[in-house]
Amino acid sequence: MKILKKLSYLGIVLPMLALSTSCTKDFVEINTNPNASTAASPQSLLAPALVSTINSNLDRCFRINNEFMQVTVTLVDSREFQRYEVRPSESEPLWRNWYLQLTNFRDIYETAEHGQQAGYQTFQGISLILDTWVSSLITDMFGDVPYFESNLGKYGNTTPKFDAQRDIYEDLFRKLDSANVLLSANVNLPSDLASTDPIYGGVANKWRRFGNSLYLRLLMRVAHKSDIDAVSKITQIVSNPSTYPLMASNDDSAVLYFTGSLPYVTQFYNARDYDFNGDKGYSQFFINSLLDLKDPRLPVWATEASLGFYSGMQSGYPKGSVPDRQSTLQLALKTEPRLGNIMNYAELQFILAEAAIKGYITGNADTYYRNGVNASIAFWDKTITNDYFNNPAVNLLETDDQTDQLKKVYLQRYFSMLFTDFQQWYEYRRTNGMLDLYKGPGLLNGGNMPVRLNYPLIVQSLNRANYEDAVARLGGKDDINGKMWWQP
Repeated sequence: MKILKKLSYLGIVLPMLALSTSCTKDFVEINTNPNASTAASPQSLLAPALVSTINSNLDRCFRINNEFMQVTVTLVDSREFQRYEVRPSESEPLWRNWYLQLTNFRDIYETAEHGQQAGYQTFQGISLILDTWVSSLITDMFGDVPYFESNLGKYGNTTPKFDAQRDIYEDLFRKLDSANVLLSANVNLPSDLASTDPIYGGVANKWRRFGNSLYLRLLMRVAHKSDIDAVSKITQIVSNPSTYPLMASNDDSAVLYFTGSLPYVTQFYNARDYDFNGDKGYSQFFINSLLDLKDPRLPVWATEASLGFYSGMQSGYPKGSVPDRQSTLQLALKTEPRLGNIMNYAELQFILAEAAIKGYITGNADTYYRNGVNASIAFWDKTITNDYFNNPAVNLLETDDQTDQLKKVYLQRYFSMLFTDFQQWYEYRRTNGMLDLYKGPGLLNGGNMPVRLNYPLIVQSLNRANYEDAVARLGGKDDINGKMWWQP
């Protein structure tokens, strides 16, 4: 009971967290609960927190993101995401896991600093990058959220204020700059600790490249905002590779490759086949886009609907008119190692292509774009020839205007971010819907894509005053249409 009483969730006691069970209970619960041991070492926190975060993201990605973004279409008529309706209870699992693991990632910084062990500055740099990653997921999902006062329940702050998203973003950029400096010392984790880092094996330079690439992802998300000078920072980063090294190949991608052995197994490792793909199929948009591109990844991801043919389902179908399932997810994806993707090299190249098209940087947009396409397809162990780019649906043509070019970049980036938390949805919102998703006849919410999730019900009741202040800044209504600061 002692551990149960100490577990906190944004400073609010939630004993039910300790009641979750799994075959990896000791790995996840003991090592990812810093309040159970005030001296938890950085190396004991890193891998468990990463596995928990990525698998939680996977679960909600398949449930919510993939339906919003027409990757899949459910056969469960009452599951309304594909119709743009979301129940308030959907927010709770995301909020709970993200803030729980944010405590662990922040504790890595503190314990590394106090311990002064070999490689402590690398652990600190890793901590700042992962703090930024999770914090960006939270604010991009909800808008204004507890940030500067969050995760302080053990110090008595049980009602943290909700910070403005703009202020959060500025601090995320500060953390990434600090991480870049810490990791520039190029001190790898000692050999006996390298295995505790399941992404880069303790190589400082690879974490540094990931942190700066993540920096560009977030800078591009706010580059259109006049009250923050993100474009100058984008130019500075890209123009100074020695100061801000970026991912240079797929080998630098931030991926926790699932091994298939405990604890490194996917969220779906023990799922029944039906629970994985039996209640859903791929959408028409997803399948038709891959067919138009003549993309070699199609058979890796999708089953044939009939012999030799792939077909998708209508997203946003009317209630009571469930279509027949067509192509669906390959069962091999249940244990696919690459489902642990956080950010890959291909996504970076598409970011650079967009920045070049918009004139933020001076590089060649077509070169970045082709690098991204080749890397994205190679990431899934497929190759292409130059004929792939002869397809007008792929090639950046001289006759294309800026919008046409950007749409081709965004479509390829959409596929590069497949199964990656909520990045497809966040990018769709940032680009103001420039991805040409189909509009089904059964769409709710006025046919408008949701732009956020509501705050969890438990936060509404236990941190009421700060919740109401945040809702007032949303215009007085906490719903899926409340526009956040960086929304175009």
